[in-house]
Order: sequence, then C-alpha cells, then structure tokens
Amino acid sequence: MLKHFLGNNRLLSYFSLVILLCLFFVEIYYASPYASTWDQVDFALALDRYDLLAMQPHFPGYPYFVLGGMFIRTFVDNPAKALSVFNIVALFSATIPIVLLLKKHFSTSMSLFISTLLQSASYIMVIVGQPMSDGAALAVLWWYFWSIELARKRDAWWIQLLPLALFSLLMGIRLSYAPFAVAILFLWYEDWKKHRSAFRIGCFLTSAAFFQFIWIAAVAATEGSFQSFFKLALSFTSGHFKEWGGTAVSDGQPLWERMIYFFFYNILWTGIASQNVILLFLYMVVWTAIWKSRKSTFPRWLLISGFVYFLWGLFAQNIEKPRHILPLVHLVLLYGWICFLRNHMSMYRWSIALAVLAAQLATGIWHMREQALQLPATYQLAYDLQNSKEKFVLYTWEETRVLQYLDVDFPHKDVLHFSFFLQDKKNYRHVKIYMTDHVVKGFQAKGISLSRHVRKVKTYRSSTLADPVYGNITLYEWMN
Repeated sequence: MLKHFLGNNRLLSYFSLVILLCLFFVEIYYASPYASTWDQVDFALALDRYDLLAMQPHFPGYPYFVLGGMFIRTFVDNPAKALSVFNIVALFSATIPIVLLLKKHFSTSMSLFISTLLQSASYIMVIVGQPMSDGAALAVLWWYFWSIELARKRDAWWIQLLPLALFSLLMGIRLSYAPFAVAILFLWYEDWKKHRSAFRIGCFLTSAAFFQFIWIAAVAATEGSFQSFFKLALSFTSGHFKEWGGTAVSDGQPLWERMIYFFFYNILWTGIASQNVILLFLYMVVWTAIWKSRKSTFPRWLLISGFVYFLWGLFAQNIEKPRHILPLVHLVLLYGWICFLRNHMSMYRWSIALAVLAAQLATGIWHMREQALQLPATYQLAYDLQNSKEKFVLYTWEETRVLQYLDVDFPHKDVLHFSFFLQDKKNYRHVKIYMTDHVVKGFQAKGISLSRHVRKVKTYRSSTLADPVYGNITLYEWMN
C-alpha cells in the first residue's frame, strides 16, 4: 500500500503540499514574539523608528527586511513577531524556486517532496521563526539561484538583469551573503564566451551597481548623507573583523580547532541534526546509502558559490552563532536528497526519507514551540530582578540591550573592561553588585581571576539551540 501511495505522482504531490501547508501554519502560530538578543532588539526597534546611529537596526540597515516587517506589522502588533512572520512567509515562497530548480532532474511530485524535506529541516525552522533577517535572506537566495539558472538558459538581456535585481534585494536583507556574487561572475563569464561583447558586460556591471545603489542611497538618506553612511560602514566593519565579530582574526582560536567546530558542531550537529541524536543517525544512514553512488549534479557555479560562502562563514563570521550556516545546511541537504532519491526508489529508501521527514517535523515543531512559549533567559533575568525589592546594580554584556528594550527600572550597565568595572562600582557602595556570567568569563579571558570575588546566585535557562550564546545566563554577586 505504501509503495503504491508513494509511486503515485498525484498522491505524492498532495501529500507534500499538505505537509507544507500544515508546516506553514504551525510556523506562523509559533513565530517567536521575543526580541531576546542584541541583534533582534535592533530589528524590533527599527519597525517603530529607523535610525542606524541608534542601532535601529545596526549597519548596513537591512532596509528590505525592515520594510517587510513593517508591512506585516499592520497585521501583527508585536514587532518581534511581525519580523518572525515575515521570515516564515518569505521562506515558504522559496518552495517555488526550489521546485523549479529540481524539475530539471525530477518529476513535479518528487520535486515537491524534496522541497518538503528542505523546508522541514528542524534548525532552519527554529531560526526562521526568529526576528532576524536569516530566514528572509535564505528565501531570496533561493529565488536568486533560480534566476541564475534561468539567465544561463535564456539570452534575453532583461532576463540577465533579474539575478542582479535579486542579488540587490539579497544584499538589502543580509549583507553577509555577499560571497554568492560569485554566481554572477560565472554568469558573466559564460555570457562573454557566447557574445564577446565588452559593451554588454559593461551594461551588466552598470545595472548591478544601480540596483545596489537603490537601497544604499535610501539608507544613506535616512542618515543625512553618504558621508555619514560610509563612516558607519567603516566603524562597523572594523569592529566586526577586529574586535567583537568573532571572526578568525578577533577570536584567537587555533585554526584547526575553529575548522573542526565549524564543520562538525555548527553544520553537522546543529545545522543538519538540530542537536538530535535520532536525526543525526538517520542522516548518517542517508549519507551511507549514497556514498558509493554519489555524483555531483550541481552546476559548477553553485558548488563554487557554496564553497566560497563556506570559507566566508569559517573565517569572517562568528562561529558561536551557527545561524550563519543556514545556506550551507540547505545546500548540503539538497545535494544529499538529490543523490538519495534520483535512482530507483526501493521501499527501504522511501522509509528512510519518510522517517527523516517525521523526525524533522517533530524536532522542529517542538523547538519552535519551546522558543515561542518559554521566556528567553534574558527575559527571565529581567523579570526576576525587576521584582526584587533590594537595591542593586547589574553589570552585563549584550544583555543590557534586551533590558533597555524591556524598559526595566533597575540600574544596569554593559562593561567590557575590568578597570572600568572597578572604578564604576565605587558609585554603588551600599547596594548589591550583580554581574552575568558573560562579564565573568570576559574578565577571565583577559587573565583576571574572580573566583574569590563572585558568588553564584541563579541560572536562567532557555533554548540553547535557538540562542547558543545567551540561552543560559548565570547571575553572580560580587563579594568584596
């Protein structure tokens, strides 16, 4: 019966569509209403007042993402949830380009089934349900991939402009996806071999610059001038790559250790398996099944674009935040499912695919529900101290941004340097002095031992899959 069902293209299409629709509504229902990290607060505040100087949001401004959130805000009052819902709607639309790309190798029904396996990837579901630009960017990335393939097949000049417009949209949502511009270079190289026209390539370059100018000019206008915008750009990029960005330059971690962590922990354990042993085992079965028969069906431009982004994520992104690897997760899963499902499908392979789908749905929905219904650790900390009747001051790292967003009425300060802390705490001689574990660990990383001066008070816990950095927060009291 199962074999008959899965072998029937119409029934398989209906099954995939039902799963996709159910998944869409569940994701909308469990879209996160919390802005629980610094970046999430930046985006949530931007829906009420767009101001880069006030980091609402931070550079480069993400104008298309904020515009999408503003539109959804007309239907959803909570700004954080509005952004989460926009992500979900955007990524759901990516089913169309995924199916169109897959139809080159599969029937429509099988293409829908593979897109369902991609859309139900558990970690993708969790991150897309947050008020960050990752979900919307991943959606536009798929439309961009589809436009590259379309432009390679069709020679009309206006078709060649479509990838340039979509890449501009992508940059206006998430600038860190810039390495995927490699795909455009491949497109232009093929165009040059076909037409040998410097004028044609020049027109494309001009068009690409114009499309990028649209969103850059709009953001610069909000800052008053291009000069102010580029000052912000230099300040932000310098800080990202040299100080707080968690890049290979600022991190100080050995390269081999960083590579192992990035590949095995971020991509495999978190991105693909969602830190779930059952999912990890099932995907090991999938990869074992395709190991001997694996053959690249990806176009060269897609493989090299993915590899360039891999290097970018490894060296230029904060590996403590696995959400940066979302495109790599989808590309790896796409490659795996193409190899697994392209040959004659036995009942064994169908069973494995359905088991993965069920495990992904269960894992993803459980984590989304936890993310939506459980207070983030930063909120727990804020509300707990808000109800305290004693006098105190709290020293934090990035948590202070969330405390400002929640408009708490107790004193709190972000502190990065121990010398500043020692000087500032003199202003609070007759109150308790609290600090979070990130402050303690930050001081310890600089060689300052605090073991005799701090006492553990309480630990606040939420999902570390959703927020690996601030999913757990421990409160300490300073003891003189």
